[in-house]
Amino acid sequence: MSHETNESWWTRITRPVLEFPIDLAILGIAVILLSLALLQPGVYGTPLAVALGIPLVFFAPGYALVALLFPQAGKQTSRWSSPGRFRQDGVTAGERCALSFGVSVSLLTTLGVIFSLAQLSFAPLHVLGAIVGFTLVVSLFAVIRRFYVPKQNRLSISVRSGSARLYRALFDEESATDVVLNLALMLSVVIALTSVGFAVAAPQDGDHFSNLSLLTKGSDGKYVAENYPENITAGESKPVFVAVNNHEDTAVHYTVVVELQRVEQQSNGAGRVTKQEELGRFDHRLNAGDTWRFRHDIAPTMTGEDLRVEYLLYKGTPPGNPTVDNADQHAQFWINVTG
Repeated sequence: MSHETNESWWTRITRPVLEFPIDLAILGIAVILLSLALLQPGVYGTPLAVALGIPLVFFAPGYALVALLFPQAGKQTSRWSSPGRFRQDGVTAGERCALSFGVSVSLLTTLGVIFSLAQLSFAPLHVLGAIVGFTLVVSLFAVIRRFYVPKQNRLSISVRSGSARLYRALFDEESATDVVLNLALMLSVVIALTSVGFAVAAPQDGDHFSNLSLLTKGSDGKYVAENYPENITAGESKPVFVAVNNHEDTAVHYTVVVELQRVEQQSNGAGRVTKQEELGRFDHRLNAGDTWRFRHDIAPTMTGEDLRVEYLLYKGTPPGNPTVDNADQHAQFWINVTG
């Protein structure tokens, strides 16, 4: 009697593990591994990213949602017998794969609308996090729902039977022409998905840039690109806020060098720097799509009129002699400093 009780207790514990849906387990593991691979430096924008991103973006979220909606095994023989039988009998493996692609595309459109309404940036990290999070959460609910389906009606994935059905669908035809047409159709689908995935995953050269702006805080607490300090007494300081926007589609380590320059106007209208002092240097690693904003208190020691405050932005380490000519971006304003 004790042996039967222990066996029943052990069976109750091991049954969920042994009966865990193998397709959803593989889906969850694959999504995690693919996302970790795409987060590696130097992967985004490469052919490898396209190959990894296509199943993650165009198949995984749709398959998870279809698995949640249709936990039963498909029965192709009676699916058109009545309007209600399609839902009751589930969907076949071929229909499940086709729906996965279609639903994934629809989910991407919905994701874009949500990002726009929430005013979130379409940075690769944000999009990847949303897709992976949605897929894993929906897969968890799909597992729970599938356990509530009777075992004889529950969807069970078999690699051997699935491969046999795929082979029969492609090659079990009456003529060689039908086989060639099936293979051509399958190849065209793969090429189409690859093209769409590359267009989505590969960054466009014209969209890569960094932006530097100088701001001040108004009386209402809002940041504006005006009302910069004009007159400063030596020994005091005036605040300016520096904002850097990363639109490079990848994380960048930025450095901002601040210089106070005495500029001599030449006969040809150009300015020549006759004296300068460095007022500060700031660096920060910024993720794609994010903004770095910091406060800089200008405290000049050089006195004179029409002195130029120059902010030089560099991607990476700045050169030994930072100038406007070798900076990636620069912004400036003029001040008068009295003794």
